[in-house]
Amino acid sequence: MKGFLNRRIWLVAGSLLLGMTMHAQYLRTSYFMEGTSSRLELNPGLQPMRGYFNIPVLGSFNVGTSSNVLGINDIIDVLDSGEDIFLNDDLYSRLKSDNRLNVNLKTDVLSFGWYAGKGFWNVNVGLRADVGASIPQSMFEYLRRVNNTEDINGSFSNMNFNLNAYAEIGLGYSRQITEKLSVGGRVKVLLGIARAEMAVDNFDIYVDDALTNGDYTELNPYQTYGSATVNARVSTTMKGGGLSFDETTGQIDGFDIDGSNFGIAGAGFGIDLGASYKVWDNLTVSAAVLDLGFIKWKEGETTVAAPANGSFEVTGSNYQDFLDGDFLSMDRFNFVQDKEAAEDTKTTLASTILLAGEYGLLDNKLSVGAIYTARFAEPKTLNELTFSATYRPKNWFNIAASYSPIQAGGKSFGLALKLGALFLGTDYMYFGNSSKAVNAFIGLSIPLGKSRD
Repeated sequence: MKGFLNRRIWLVAGSLLLGMTMHAQYLRTSYFMEGTSSRLELNPGLQPMRGYFNIPVLGSFNVGTSSNVLGINDIIDVLDSGEDIFLNDDLYSRLKSDNRLNVNLKTDVLSFGWYAGKGFWNVNVGLRADVGASIPQSMFEYLRRVNNTEDINGSFSNMNFNLNAYAEIGLGYSRQITEKLSVGGRVKVLLGIARAEMAVDNFDIYVDDALTNGDYTELNPYQTYGSATVNARVSTTMKGGGLSFDETTGQIDGFDIDGSNFGIAGAGFGIDLGASYKVWDNLTVSAAVLDLGFIKWKEGETTVAAPANGSFEVTGSNYQDFLDGDFLSMDRFNFVQDKEAAEDTKTTLASTILLAGEYGLLDNKLSVGAIYTARFAEPKTLNELTFSATYRPKNWFNIAASYSPIQAGGKSFGLALKLGALFLGTDYMYFGNSSKAVNAFIGLSIPLGKSRD
């Protein structure tokens, strides 16, 4: 059984650890930078200084992840550990009972905005992907013991993974209602591209140490030597792709993508709402609710697999086959297509609530502010509190610095710079091992129209 879980180990560990290098769906450091269009993604009730046209893809590109587990130096330890990753005691000691990961990607293929009359309009056509995973420490304990002792007996439960990828077509509008109040909103048509879900509710193996010399011919083919239980489900929704099954056995035999038949696998609707109110000449408060919406995925594009038998015996006739190979493979536990389980599925977006306050200084060229965000992601809500200082003497030049103590463990700071058409920023610039987040945003835009009065 030597080395029998290497492939699965790297699949799990790579997904969990490499994703820790970035976080944040939106760049909070840019929120008080009046010269940037990226602040509209955080609050559609805000207005930039002038219209804009973002260069396709590079005009607004944001990728990020968050995890509650390890820091930057821990990732270096993972790379140094090589195939002995689960034998690294120091690395293992940092794990929690529930190890969570969130990954998101957002880019606009096309986005632009302009002033018309008393309001500001904006349009975006973009691509988004959200991934969430929860991996229990008990699974790491099991894999660690297997690598150390080759003892395959054990169990774990409550492992979850989900992915939603979709296109977004949005139309936004904001308006100054009074001298102090501005409100805005954005409606979005959502086109589902792909969805995947895996849930392992329970995984349990018990096999007798029936042999000492490895001669499987000595086993009684009719005798029971152990048992295995797996309660799990895997499903995908994708037009022109997804899980594929053997026509004879019905077992999973891979994942296929047919480019000639690729298309829309679901549709939905979303909305963003925001407002800003000037309490005093120098004090402004604002709030927003983002990504209220859902996607309904088509039953006809959905494939589901589950174990044909959730519990089964290990007998002398299948003992050798059971011990050899990859213990977490779907073939071993007889995952077969479950046509009756395929149905229309509705998934909700990972909504975000934002509350902010800002105080202006030096004729509003300098400001200090604070932002609270709560993103209702799976498997757990992500909270963050960000303090920032912004200097904005000109529309073409804005600079901001921020500090966010929660997601990065208080060991990072943020920076953002707008210099002409170029915008760069991060909420998490690493400066300590316990920092669990670093993110990046890039924007490149062309100004449109005159500056706002």
